[in-house]
Amino acid sequence: MPDDSPMRRVLRNMLQHGDLPFRDFVEVALYHPEFGYYSRSESPVGREGDYVTSPILSPVFSFTLGKLVREFMSRAGDDMATIVDIGCGDGRLIKELSVIGRGRYVGVEAGSGRPAAGRGEIPPAADRWPPARFVGVDRSLERIEPADGVQFVRTVDDIPRGGAHLIISNELFYALPFTRLVMRGEHLHELWVDDSFEWTEHEAEAGYDDYFAARGITLADGQFADVSLEWEAMYRDTCNVVERGMIVTFDYGYRQSQLFHKRARRFGTAAAYSHHRVTRDLLANPGEQDLTAHINFDDLIRAGESRGLHTSFFDHQAKFLLALRAAEHEVFSREPKSAEEAIALVADREDARRLLLPDDIGHDIRALVQTKGYGQEKWSFERPLF
Repeated sequence: MPDDSPMRRVLRNMLQHGDLPFRDFVEVALYHPEFGYYSRSESPVGREGDYVTSPILSPVFSFTLGKLVREFMSRAGDDMATIVDIGCGDGRLIKELSVIGRGRYVGVEAGSGRPAAGRGEIPPAADRWPPARFVGVDRSLERIEPADGVQFVRTVDDIPRGGAHLIISNELFYALPFTRLVMRGEHLHELWVDDSFEWTEHEAEAGYDDYFAARGITLADGQFADVSLEWEAMYRDTCNVVERGMIVTFDYGYRQSQLFHKRARRFGTAAAYSHHRVTRDLLANPGEQDLTAHINFDDLIRAGESRGLHTSFFDHQAKFLLALRAAEHEVFSREPKSAEEAIALVADREDARRLLLPDDIGHDIRALVQTKGYGQEKWSFERPLF
């Protein structure tokens, strides 16, 4: 990136007053209202962008979540069912779930958002379902095209209350600003950035010492760790919306025993993504690359259970989708009618398999489901696979 790029100028102005905590560097690089990575007019998600997400990769994802939406609506009883996608990006997923939930699902061309006739199953007529509302939440709504039957809001506080809530997030917590820490002897240090865009170390704030102490986590000398105090806080805010319902979280992360393993993750999990390549050069090209760190799922689990939610599922995303019968999508059974269709079908099936096989995105992402107010009756995703 040129040394005089707008983002570098913003950061240099901030650095005039001294070193900058890396957490603040991430906040500005990702979310600056003009020059931040997520504020750009073009979406970073997609085959032509920096990375793909499950909803973009294959229509199998929205098809499968559509099954859960319909199951949730059928069990809402007389309550209004509110289906929410937090961190909805361009709104693609919540729009697709709205179509499925209202009984008009025909599928979507992977990566395009265009209807694809004949893809997916046709659910029962819409008048058989109880009333529902569909809500997308994102701090930036500029890239979202309005859609009939879908409301878009900027914060969790704006989600309509009352009734039953199914709240979904996909790679939301993974995108939160985070702090990079390192243990030096018996003292925890926090990484900062100086005016030469090089790393410096400062004594960590007490809140981070408290974070590890409260969880019984001990870092080894020289071990790095990447932590966001917002993981638990944001999930707690989400839980406060749900009087009765379900929270489904798809994200990159581990339980804390794996996340802070002294050997397996000695250098933490922080990474930068650009043009489908991953690097550890976190300070290069601010505003032009995504910055991420794997999350501590124990923070979310504990926050939910402290607010009366029950942990119904925690495992690889692929297992969750398969339990909801993702393999019933017609991409796995459709017969091509021409050579061109056969070539396209091979590509479609390969994308779908990436969601379901144990060596790609479906394995790397975990799914956490917590429920409240539904007693002992099992959900379809709790069924054994074999």
